[in-house]
Amino acid sequence: MNTAIFGSLTDQHLLQFGKIIQLFARYELLMQQVMATVSGADPAAILLLTRGLDFSAKRTALLDLLYHGTIPLDQYDRINAFLMVPHTLTPLRNDIAHAGWISDTFSSWIQPDWILQLPPSVRPLRDASGSSGAHFIEREQDKTAYTLDGLDQIVESLATNCQDLSGYLCEIGLIRAQGEILAAHA
Repeated sequence: MNTAIFGSLTDQHLLQFGKIIQLFARYELLMQQVMATVSGADPAAILLLTRGLDFSAKRTALLDLLYHGTIPLDQYDRINAFLMVPHTLTPLRNDIAHAGWISDTFSSWIQPDWILQLPPSVRPLRDASGSSGAHFIEREQDKTAYTLDGLDQIVESLATNCQDLSGYLCEIGLIRAQGEILAAHA
């Protein structure tokens, strides 16, 4: 791997980043399928209408559409709760897509390594200038660092929640099961 480009990121970091991005794409597809069902629109039309929206905008559009429709409040609340999991991780998703990453060495504290045995972590650096220049600085208010174990847990949480959301949406009739979708297009 080219360390001049990727720095301290390992193949494992990049694999977890890819999984997180792919899971967000799956959430977005689920939301678009529900929008098509609730609105009675052609799924392709919904995909075209929402393709320029990011996750947060699609989430807002879906929740507004569900609120406007005749969906029972308990179903609305449950879907909203499922979507809170990726919603709270949107800053991480955005950092993966739009920030450079470095090893976490910002701490001024020192301790013998046997006390905590902390795993190595990485943290995002953001271009504060708003340009595509190479002047990356850290924002002091969010000193978030991620370990590989932490990224593994995030991926597992997103994957499990996405699968549970998909099952729930099938159960209440807002999407068809994957096999049914494939059979309908055959």
